[in-house]
Amino acid sequence: MDKNTTIKLDPMRVTLADIQRGIIQNKQLEDFKTFAATTLQCGRSLIGSAKRQPKHIKVTLRKTSEILLFEMRSLTALADTEEGRAVAEDNERYEFLTSAQGRRRRTIDAEAQTTALLLKSRDVNTERIRTDHMASYVSNFEMFDTYKDLQSTTKSVELGEHKKMEITTYQVEGKDTFIDINRQESFRLALMLTMRVLAGNVFEQQQRRFRNMRLPDPLAAQVSYRYRVELLWRFQLPHELAGDERKAAADLCWCPRNGDILAVAYGVYSFRDDNAKADGCVCIWTIKNPVNPERYYKYEIPVMTVEFSPHHPQLLAVGLSDGTIQVLDITKLDKATVAVTDRRSLHNCEPIVAIKWISRSERICEKYAIEPFLALSRDGSVTKYSIINSPKLLATKLLLLNRNAAQPEGLQLEHSYELLQANRHPQGLNLCLSPAQTDVYYVLTDEGCLHKCSTHYPQQYLTVLQVQEAAANAMHFSPWSPKLYLTCGNDWSVNIWLDGILQPIITLKHHEGPIHCAYWSHTHSTIIISLSRNSVDIWDIKRSILKPMSSTSINGEHYTSCKLSLCGRSLAVGNEAGNVLMLAFEDMPFPAYYQYDQLKKAIYSLVSNEREMAYKVKSLGFFGYVEHNFRGARTHYEAGHRRVRTTEETSSVHLQQTTSNGRQITRNAQKELIIWIVIYFNLFKFISNTANAAV
Repeated sequence: MDKNTTIKLDPMRVTLADIQRGIIQNKQLEDFKTFAATTLQCGRSLIGSAKRQPKHIKVTLRKTSEILLFEMRSLTALADTEEGRAVAEDNERYEFLTSAQGRRRRTIDAEAQTTALLLKSRDVNTERIRTDHMASYVSNFEMFDTYKDLQSTTKSVELGEHKKMEITTYQVEGKDTFIDINRQESFRLALMLTMRVLAGNVFEQQQRRFRNMRLPDPLAAQVSYRYRVELLWRFQLPHELAGDERKAAADLCWCPRNGDILAVAYGVYSFRDDNAKADGCVCIWTIKNPVNPERYYKYEIPVMTVEFSPHHPQLLAVGLSDGTIQVLDITKLDKATVAVTDRRSLHNCEPIVAIKWISRSERICEKYAIEPFLALSRDGSVTKYSIINSPKLLATKLLLLNRNAAQPEGLQLEHSYELLQANRHPQGLNLCLSPAQTDVYYVLTDEGCLHKCSTHYPQQYLTVLQVQEAAANAMHFSPWSPKLYLTCGNDWSVNIWLDGILQPIITLKHHEGPIHCAYWSHTHSTIIISLSRNSVDIWDIKRSILKPMSSTSINGEHYTSCKLSLCGRSLAVGNEAGNVLMLAFEDMPFPAYYQYDQLKKAIYSLVSNEREMAYKVKSLGFFGYVEHNFRGARTHYEAGHRRVRTTEETSSVHLQQTTSNGRQITRNAQKELIIWIVIYFNLFKFISNTANAAV
């Protein structure tokens, strides 16, 4: 065949595999003529003559049936499909037959080959990132101005003793853009959540302990009761708020609905000449961010006290040193003030030392949405404030205390009344509400007296009791008894009282220093926590009343106030340096199941050596809560452990206890009643004798 010979293929029926096989095997031309002759439809010759050469060769490829060369099926299936559920059932059946109860069936040993588990990777298509080249021109003058602005807007922030961080804020047309961004609520919320996450990386274990996620094991082999406290973290006032003069943590208050939120009042604790013109602030802290406060409010004068509303926990009452009271809504970032006292109608200008929200009856609550609160001033006046539809608070003066002209009941002290007091009104130091009667409140004074008052009887008090030899600083009721309470003061002692007994049943005294505050434990009925100027003391009256079970001092700062957490397993302690220490109770005894029974047994054991006191305590009978079941108190009461009193005991108890409607007859009223009875008896006797003489 000549080299110029061309092959012309008319439309024919030939497969691609046949052509490939013919090309690969390099068949001879004669075999290809025979193959082409059998497959061509037309009767034309495949090869033209040498004289007539074709210009084009036409090849037609057609699709044939699929030829399977190799197949490997997948051994995995999607879990959300029917095939996946079938595979899951098959796997469970396989596990049951091989490792569960199914393998106990009767089987015969045999060899088999199992398939291996094959994994299949999956890819996801995403949008392609496109980049473009952009050109810009910057002159030397613009570069000079830019670097100059960076130097003026760069600030150095101290992170620790040896660490600093530089923060740069950019300005656009002479305005700081960071200030405008910081005013946006969305940015503040994002910043708050970011700071919580960062703080959680550092204080995760301490936060777990505060949330009671790491409690002691009651089944542990070795248990030691050391009554110690452990420092979790400290809320430190930022330097921007503290300024050059340090501010003391004057008062603390936990949110009643959210135990993670703590309000701290920063001001002055001891009034001196050098801090008379100091400023103050209120910070809202949370355990989710122990580094920075989430809310803060600045004041030009010191802040004395703060108190959350129990029914509206977003409301916070703030008492200032000039007698002003402000109610804040902490849920709002801007314009948080709800109401403030009117300076023109202000009853006094003395510092507000205590604030307590009082509850209304259900009928009144339907008319008034927000409950009122009581405020105690340093001059001994008690004022009730109500939030009305006005930016000003409605004030109603309830009481103005007077100094005692005679010896009150309670502790018998030797007072000299020859000298005339320059101030006829005692200083009010603290305010406490009754847990059983909503209208009764107690006022503590610098005379060491406890004034029992009622909102239903303004301008007068019900009883006066001498509870301390010096100024009485705090009062707290036991969570397991509405009649058992403690008081502490500057006479270095903590006195425990029972309502109806005019003498302290137990006295705790160890340190030679004033006791600022004391609380009953919320988890143990016999444990008392007291705070002195230099230490935190934990007492357990079940074990000893001579000395505390533990006495702890941290950093050597002078303490000002403390407040137990809502769960009762942590304690917040403030000091004069402006720090709030968060302490956790460790190595404490396991709480008893019947707390009231344990408390009653401990009290009976302590007063058993004093015959008269033991008789008075036992004559009171059950002194726990009857309406509420506090760890078996009501069960104990209903089980029949009631003491049958004689007529003489019943009459003596009725002279000391309150009546059924909640009003207590004072001894002064009793004396007046006896005097009037004697007068009427003598008058009746005189009239009878006169009538007999006339007859």
